[in-house]
Amino acid sequence: MTKGRKFSTTTYESTKEKATDGGKQTLTQKAEERYQQDGTLDPLIDPKGPPHLGPVRYAWSRFEQKKNLWHLPCGIAMAVERLIDTTGSMQNNIALAFESAPILYQMLGGGKTPVLGRYDPQLATAIFGDVYDWIRERKPPLCRTQFEFDERMATQMANMIPSRLGWGNGKEDPQYGLFAAQFLTNCSAERYGLKTYHFTASDEPTAMDLNMRCLNLIFGNDVVARVQENGYNIDPRRLPDTAEIVAALQKKRHAFFLQVPGGEDSRVRNQWTELYGKDHVVFLTEGTRYLSQVQALIIGLTEGTLSLLTAKEFLKEWKVPKQDATEIIASVEHIPIGAQRLCPNFNRIPLAGAMFENKGDLWPIDPALAAGKDPAADSREKATEWL
Repeated sequence: MTKGRKFSTTTYESTKEKATDGGKQTLTQKAEERYQQDGTLDPLIDPKGPPHLGPVRYAWSRFEQKKNLWHLPCGIAMAVERLIDTTGSMQNNIALAFESAPILYQMLGGGKTPVLGRYDPQLATAIFGDVYDWIRERKPPLCRTQFEFDERMATQMANMIPSRLGWGNGKEDPQYGLFAAQFLTNCSAERYGLKTYHFTASDEPTAMDLNMRCLNLIFGNDVVARVQENGYNIDPRRLPDTAEIVAALQKKRHAFFLQVPGGEDSRVRNQWTELYGKDHVVFLTEGTRYLSQVQALIIGLTEGTLSLLTAKEFLKEWKVPKQDATEIIASVEHIPIGAQRLCPNFNRIPLAGAMFENKGDLWPIDPALAAGKDPAADSREKATEWL
C-alpha cells in the first residue's frame, strides 16, 4: 500500500468533474464508448486484473518504516465490498454508488461514531449483469475495483461498464461476483480471525450455477491456479453452486443481501433468504436512496460500535430524515448484533500506532522495545522499587 495517502472529498470531486467532462456526460460514458470500440476493460476494474496483480483483490494493512521498525498508522485493513446490480431498472446504480462512496467512507472512519474507527477501512465496488447480456450485447457480466482508501476508488468506478440491459429471463448473474468475493479476496483482518464485510444489492433472483468457460473468460484461464494461490481449492469438474459459495462466504465475511423493491418481491426474498438466512437479508424500503447509510448502520451494529438505541442519532448525523430512519432501523433490527465481537482476537488486534519488527508481521513488538527500552530491565527496576 502507498503510505501517506488519505481520502479527500476535494480530490474525489475533481475526479468526478474530469470523468463527466464538467457534468456534460454521464459518469461512465467515456468508458462505455471505449468499450464499444475495442471491447476491453480498464485493467484495474477488469476481474482478470492487471498482470502484476491478477484477479485477487487485496486489502492489506499499510506500514510506514521508522528507523528499524515498521509503524501501523491506520490500524489493520478491513475490507468492505459492495456487489451491485446494474441491469434494467437498476442501471443507474453505479452512479448512485459513486455519489454515495464518499459518505460511506466517511461513516466508516469519521463522524461522531466511526463504525470502523479502529481499522483502516478499504472499499471495493463490484457491479454485475446477466450472462445473456454478455452473449447478446457484449456487456461484461462483472466489473470489480481494487480495495481503495482514496480518490482511486472514484477513478476506478468511473471506468466501469454498467449492464443497463436485462432480457427478462427472470434472474441475474451475481454468482460470479460472489465467487470473486469468496475465492479472490485477501484481507489482513482475516489473518486475525475477524470477518470482513460484503453486501449484495439487487431486485432480482440469482442463477444458481457457475460455468467453467465463463469463469475462464471473466477471471482468466488460470483462475483455478489463482484461487489455489489464494489459499482455496476448487474442482473445475465440479464447481460449487451459488448456495455453496454463499455458505463459504459467510464463514469469512459478514455477508448481507440488500433487497431493492421490485416487481417480484416475495420470489426474490424467498430465494435470497434461503441462501443467506433470514437474519442476513435486509429489505430496503427506500430503494437505494440510503444504501450507504444502511450499510454503515449494519456494520456498526455488527461491530458493536452502534446499538439499536444509538442508531437513530447516527442516521440523523448522516442526513437521514426521522421517519426514514425509523423504517431503516426496523429493517435491520433482526441482524446478528455484535457478531464481530464473537470472532477470535476481537479485543487483541493491533491498533493504529503499533510498531512491528518486520513489515507484515501479525503481532507488534512490546511498546517498551519500540521506545528503545529493555522490558526486562524495566521490570527489575520496578521490583527493586517495590522491595
